[in-house]
Amino acid sequence: MDSKAQLTVDIVAKVAEGKIDIVNAAKLLDKSRRTIERYLKKYRKIGIQFIGSIRVSQRN
Repeated sequence: MDSKAQLTVDIVAKVAEGKIDIVNAAKLLDKSRRTIERYLKKYRKIGIQFIGSIRVSQRN
């Protein structure tokens, strides 16, 4: 996992724990609010492995 992927996992985990909100996470990761919501949904469903599914999607 590269540093950008690790940062994404860390930020999404903090959102899931309620430590930061979705708007701030979106700013930190330079993504839309909706994208963070999708990441959070995948994180809650499959855990840290969600990062693999988003990285594949970005390559296509």
